[in-house]
Amino acid sequence: MITENVVIKHHYSWIDIERPLKVDYEFLKEEFHLPQLLVQDCIKPGHLPKYEHMEEGHFLLSRAFDPASAEDDITVQGLTNKLGIFIMKERIITVHNTELNFLRKFADINKDNFPETLPGMAHQMMRTIILTFEEPILKLQGNYEDFEHDVLSRSTEFLSTNRVYHFRRQIFVLKSMLKQNQIALFHCKEFWGSHNSLLQDLREDIDQLYFRLDDLSHNFDQLFALYLSINEQRSNEVMKILTVFATILLPLTFISSFYGMNFDHLPGIHTTFGLGATILLMVFFTFIAIWYFNRRGWFKPKA
Repeated sequence: MITENVVIKHHYSWIDIERPLKVDYEFLKEEFHLPQLLVQDCIKPGHLPKYEHMEEGHFLLSRAFDPASAEDDITVQGLTNKLGIFIMKERIITVHNTELNFLRKFADINKDNFPETLPGMAHQMMRTIILTFEEPILKLQGNYEDFEHDVLSRSTEFLSTNRVYHFRRQIFVLKSMLKQNQIALFHCKEFWGSHNSLLQDLREDIDQLYFRLDDLSHNFDQLFALYLSINEQRSNEVMKILTVFATILLPLTFISSFYGMNFDHLPGIHTTFGLGATILLMVFFTFIAIWYFNRRGWFKPKA
């Protein structure tokens, strides 16, 4: 179903086709010479960004971020939407299966100021697609700052594994889609011809966004390593406390076990000072152990 026909004032036109039905395929083939298989690629889920050369021109399948995606979406289909762009002589045709708000905003913003050339129009459209990835990157940066606060302030002893996994997975998917879009653009370089600077501008936009995601990923890896180190330190502190208690109680346990044996000839067992001597001996060993660990600095709080 052709939902919008945007005719440009210059020497080309832009036609937008949303949710084409099977009965529309024959019309699209006859009227616009669009290969049916490529139109189906725009509709079926699962296709990654790609470029194909056609007899009538060029076909570019791209993916843009879907702002309606849920916060826990970690799949390509959940985080992004497909947009098929057919670039033909004096005509650009976009085909998609869902409503794309960024495409409508692009048409409204440039309604009276569209580029004068077909490559310029393709450049602005692709740049709009690429810049949709800024929104999820800003959200991921906010999530990273939350992780950083939790780890450095030690307000959370254990990070949620689901939270960590979703964060890393979303970064991976967004990086992959940016890279796939860049590869598709590279294969489409024949179309740009003498307008190579426009293609270079798109590559730079992708590189900047990719760098921000890569920087987030690298910083999070370091932060997570610090988190593991802090947890290991906590475990060492617990083991230290257990070691202190076990060492203090060890001689006391030995003395009580020794005098708990059922023998008549134990030292001091039949004397009046035997109990007092045993208690003093136990207290002596306790103070010796406490003095030793205090001298080693085990009782001093860590900075």
